[in-house]
Amino acid sequence: MKQDFDRALALHRSGQLDKAKIIYLNLLKKDQNNPSLLQLLGTIYLQNKDYELSEKYFLQSLSYDPKNPGTLNNLGILKKRTNNLEKSIEYFEINIKKNNFLNSWVNKSNILLETDKNNEGLEFSRKALEKYPKDRKLRSNYAIFLFKCGFQKESLQIYEKLDFEELHSPDSYFNYSNLLIQINNLPKALDVINKLILLDPKNLNGLRQRHYINKILFDFKKSEEDLLKAIKIDKFNFLSNKMIVELYIDFKKHKMALPYCNLMIQAGVEKDFFLSKKILIKIYTGDWKDLKKEIQIFDKNLSAENPSINPLSLKYLNDDASFQKEFTANYWNLRPKNNYLSKISSIKEYEKNHARIKIGYFSGDFTNHAVFHLIQDLFVNHDKSRFEIFAYSTLFKQDSYRHKIVSNVDKFFDIDKLSDEEIVKLVNSHNLDFAIDLSGHTVYNKSHLFEYNISKIKINYLGFPGTMGTKKYNYLIADKNIIPKSHFKYYTERIIYMPETYQPFTPKQFNIKNTRSDYGLPENGFILGCFSRIEKILPNIFDIWMNVLNKNSDVYLALCISDEEIINNIKNYCRENNFHFKRIIFLKSINHEENLVRISNFDLYLDTYPYNGHTGISDSLFQSCVPTISLTGNSFASRVSYSLLSSIKLQKLVTFNEKDYAEKILYYCSNREELKKVKKYLMEYKQNNLNRMSKFTLDFEKLLNSIYSKTKNLQQDDVK
Repeated sequence: MKQDFDRALALHRSGQLDKAKIIYLNLLKKDQNNPSLLQLLGTIYLQNKDYELSEKYFLQSLSYDPKNPGTLNNLGILKKRTNNLEKSIEYFEINIKKNNFLNSWVNKSNILLETDKNNEGLEFSRKALEKYPKDRKLRSNYAIFLFKCGFQKESLQIYEKLDFEELHSPDSYFNYSNLLIQINNLPKALDVINKLILLDPKNLNGLRQRHYINKILFDFKKSEEDLLKAIKIDKFNFLSNKMIVELYIDFKKHKMALPYCNLMIQAGVEKDFFLSKKILIKIYTGDWKDLKKEIQIFDKNLSAENPSINPLSLKYLNDDASFQKEFTANYWNLRPKNNYLSKISSIKEYEKNHARIKIGYFSGDFTNHAVFHLIQDLFVNHDKSRFEIFAYSTLFKQDSYRHKIVSNVDKFFDIDKLSDEEIVKLVNSHNLDFAIDLSGHTVYNKSHLFEYNISKIKINYLGFPGTMGTKKYNYLIADKNIIPKSHFKYYTERIIYMPETYQPFTPKQFNIKNTRSDYGLPENGFILGCFSRIEKILPNIFDIWMNVLNKNSDVYLALCISDEEIINNIKNYCRENNFHFKRIIFLKSINHEENLVRISNFDLYLDTYPYNGHTGISDSLFQSCVPTISLTGNSFASRVSYSLLSSIKLQKLVTFNEKDYAEKILYYCSNREELKKVKKYLMEYKQNNLNRMSKFTLDFEKLLNSIYSKTKNLQQDDVK
C-alpha cells in the first residue's frame, strides 16, 4: 500500500492527475477514513476545477483531522475560486489560529490586497511579519499596503531592501514602479517595469505602466508601441483603449484616436465614455459633421453618477448648473483618498496673531496663460504690509511671465516635482490662513490636496468656472451677476461677492500703432472676430455667424486658428452647408500685446456658448475696446460675459437665447454708427480705469479680511 501511495504521489507531483486519481481512489477503498488520501483527492479535483467533489473530499478529510493545515488552506483556496471570499477568509483565519500556517497568512493577505481592503491589510501584514519576518511574499504585500495607505516613504524603504527576485507578484513590481514615478526616479521605474515584462510579456498592467513612463518622458513611439501590444492581447480592454485614445489626444494626433473610440462604441464597452472622447476629439479638431446629433445622444445618456469626462470638458457641452454640481461632486468623490495625508495634515492649532495675514495661491498657470494675464497685477498691488503672499507653482516653466509673479510675492515655490506628502508638509509649515486654488479641475492642478487641512480657509477662484463639487472648499469668489442668489443651490461652496465683477483685469495703453493690413485684415469691410479656442466653438454658434456672413457681403469672420487640419475641417463643413468660407480669415497666434492691438481692429467681438470667453472677453472689452455680443445661460461658464458687460452697464449687448443672439449681431452689422458709440463708450471707460486694479485689489483684500475676521478664532474643523 505504501508503494502504491508513493507512486500516486509522484504522479500527482509530476502533473499526471488522472493516473494519480485512479490510484488514490483504489487506495481509499481499502482505507476509507484516511485523511491524507481524502485531502489529496480533494486537491486533484480542485486542480481539475471540480469544486463540488473537491469540497466533499476536503470536508471528509477534515472530519477525521480537524486541524490539518493543508486541508484548511485548500478549503480557503477553493472558496476563493468560487468567489465566496468571506468563507475563504474564515478558513484561512482558522488555519492561522490553529496552526500559524504561513500559506494561510499569505493567502488572506492576497485577498485583502485584491479587494482593496488596504487599512485592514496593513494591520494584518504587520501581524503576519511578526510571525514570519523573512517571508518575501508577506514583505512584498506589506510594501503594497503601505503604498496604498499613503505611507510612500516606508513602502519605498521595503522595496529598496527587496531583491528583484523577491518581488513575487506583478502588483509588487507595479507598485514599486509607482513609487519611483512619484519621486521622479523614472529610469529606475522603467527598469522595474522592464523586469516585470521580461518575466511576463503579456502583463497588461506592466505594458500600460511602461507606456505611462514613456509618455512622461515624451517618447510617443515607445508609449504607443506598448499600448498597441496591450490591445492586441485584449482587444476590448477598457483601460488599454482609454489610454491609447488619451495618448493620441495629448500628442494632438486626434484622427488616430477615432478608430478606437468607434471600436469600443460599437462593441458596447463603456460606450458613453468613448462617445464623450469622440465628441471632444471632434470639437478639438473642428470636425462638426454629425456633431449636433452626437452631442444630443451624449447629453441624453450622460450620467452624473458615473462621470465619463472631467468637469472642465463637460462645460463645453452642458449648461445645466444643477447637473454640473451633481456631476462634479461625484467626480470629486471618485478621486482616491490618502489616509496618511489626512493624518499629517490634521492641524489643530493655527497661529492666531500673525503680523500679516498669510495667503497661498496655487496654480499651474504662472506662465503665458490666460489666468496669468488676468491675475498678474493682483500680486503687484497686494498690500504687503498687511498680507504675506505665497505662490505655489504646480507647473515649472521658466519665462518672463513667471518672473513677474516671483518678484511680487513674499515666497515662491515650485511644487510640481514634489510628492503629495512633501507638498502637504511644506504648506503646513507655512501656517496659511488662506489657500486659494486658481486651477480647480483644469490641467496641472493640485486640487486634490485641498481635500486635506492645508490652511484654515480654502477658496475656489478664477481658474475653474464652477463649483469644485466638495465642501472641502469653504468659499467660491464670484459676483451677483455670475452667481445670483437663486443659483447658490448649484454650488457646494459658500458664495462670496466682489462688488462689481469677480474677474481681475488691468486696462493698459498700447505702444503699437499697427493697422488692419499689418495683420492681414481687409481695410474695408466689417470684421466679426472670435479668438476663443476651437473647442469652445460649437456648430450651432458657428452656423449663426456664417448666416450673418451669408446675409452681408462685406462682413468677414476672423478666427485665431492656424492648424491646417482644423481649417480644412471648417472649410468642409462650410461647403456642406453652403456657407461663404472665403470670408473667414484664419490668423496665427502672436504675443499678447500685439494680439490686443489686432483685436482692436475688429468691429464686433463674438462670444461662445455654453462656455463663454473669459480672458478673451475682458481683452476685447477693456483692452481692445471692441463691443462684444454675449449669449448667457445658467452655469458659471456661460455667465462670464454677462458679469463683465453688466459691470460696465452694457447689458444691451447681452442675449439669453440663440435667436436673440443672431438678431443682435445682425442689428449691429446694419447699425454701424450705433456700434461706434458703444466703442467710444468702451474707450472712455478704459481711459478712466487705467488704475482699476488698485481698487479691485483693495476690494479683494477687504473680502478676505472680512472672512478672516469671522474665523480667526476658529480651528480648521470649525470652518464649514
